[in-house]
Amino acid sequence: MESVLQLVAKRQADLDRHPLFEWMNSGDRAIPDPLLIMPPMATFSMGFRDVNKWVFRYPEAADDLQRGINVHTFEDQTHSRLFLEDWKRLGLNEWLGWTASDTLWWLFRAETNEVAREHGVYFLSMAVADREDPLLRFAQSEMMEALGAVFFKHASKIAIRFTEQTGVELPYMGPFHVALETGHMDCEDLFVEQRLDERKRTRALDLADTIYRIFTAQLDMWLDYAQKYIDTGNAPRPPARPMIDRSAGGGPGPRLVADGPVHPSQEPLQKLLTARRKRSEAHPFYSWLENRGDRVTALQALQRFIPMWTMDIMGYRDLNRYAMRYAEPVTDLHHAVNSWADDLTTHNTLFFNDWKQLGLDEILGWNSSDTLEFCYLDPQTDVHRRNIVKFTELAVAHDDPVLRLWLMNALETSGEPFFRRTKALADEAEAVTGVRLDYLGDRHEIAHHAPVDAAAPAVHFKDRPLTPAAREVAAHMIETVFDAGDEQLEISLDVALSNKFGIA
Repeated sequence: MESVLQLVAKRQADLDRHPLFEWMNSGDRAIPDPLLIMPPMATFSMGFRDVNKWVFRYPEAADDLQRGINVHTFEDQTHSRLFLEDWKRLGLNEWLGWTASDTLWWLFRAETNEVAREHGVYFLSMAVADREDPLLRFAQSEMMEALGAVFFKHASKIAIRFTEQTGVELPYMGPFHVALETGHMDCEDLFVEQRLDERKRTRALDLADTIYRIFTAQLDMWLDYAQKYIDTGNAPRPPARPMIDRSAGGGPGPRLVADGPVHPSQEPLQKLLTARRKRSEAHPFYSWLENRGDRVTALQALQRFIPMWTMDIMGYRDLNRYAMRYAEPVTDLHHAVNSWADDLTTHNTLFFNDWKQLGLDEILGWNSSDTLEFCYLDPQTDVHRRNIVKFTELAVAHDDPVLRLWLMNALETSGEPFFRRTKALADEAEAVTGVRLDYLGDRHEIAHHAPVDAAAPAVHFKDRPLTPAAREVAAHMIETVFDAGDEQLEISLDVALSNKFGIA
């Protein structure tokens, strides 16, 4: 393990020379300007809670090494609230002037924040990268702690000056957090004497260096933000009407057929998919949507529950773009995955437009910190984000395109009953109020890439033989997706009946 710690120390020194810190420490920059880089930090800093709760933590620690990792995660998961407190104390709500939809645009659509979204998917898949090995997990975590300490060393000096000038303390950027960020895992003593064989040592060094490359790219992005927005005094703003996202892929791909012939080895999977869809159709939430009575209009019914699905729908782009897609597709099935994923990445633009058409900014009245708190700290959105972690791990852990196609097929099939109901409500709301709800109205194809050539050969994946082991994985994917869907439908029913969002 000593070689890992040596690399960590070297990379700490390397990161300390990053030009961001020169920008932050420039004497001609007014306080608190160097600390206003929190918006590009938000995806990582708020999402780090999820990494600690559902990625790094062992559900049932089997030994002292795993228990040591777990103890550290409980303290680290509390930092998101400190981050939000600084956001408010630094006046970022006022400086940004963001509504809820502006904040969602920044998190899930803004080009400047793309790096953070890609890295966010990697962080959610780190348990796949280390294969649950606590020695490898320590290598990743220790590098993160060490590099985080470099940033907070610089930020805390500026935060102290801010406090001296204003009397306002900053718990995240200031000395309180620095005291927690020692640059080492709390459990380091357990790991220092551990010996790694050559294969594991090589893997540990590679994982640790991956974290360094990610942190370097993050700081590059933060510096770009600082120069583009803080130095000019112009807060980032979404375009008046977001363009349809056709940036994710390379044009039309093969014509995938999900409902073609089924190989005997895959018949149990098709039966399971059909049974789970039928069971989902009968969920009480859908009964409420269809039998809610005259007191709740179609528009109000949508407004009552749609905010709960924000993280799923807006984050679906990143799941498909960075977890499902193949960087180097080879076979027809690889290309089929990519073509399908490219279309799915476009849907969150339609949802973003629907959010505004539903008037949710005005109804909710959330500013940027309110929106961040709901998205990342609300106990019910916790369930949604935990399920996103599960989907990400399933995609990244299984490189076989047939398995990824089954995962995608399960996700899309689980959504069919949902969109059948939202389409009926959207059609009614559009007819009565004149709003346009393309996402909820199930008109997703208007955002898709160029249509696939009808003459292109169809690509099937259910007609291919599957081993028993692969079939078991695919069945687990189907069950996981529909279990998550049922859980989230229960939440939707709860928030609709309780009128959590105060829809009048």
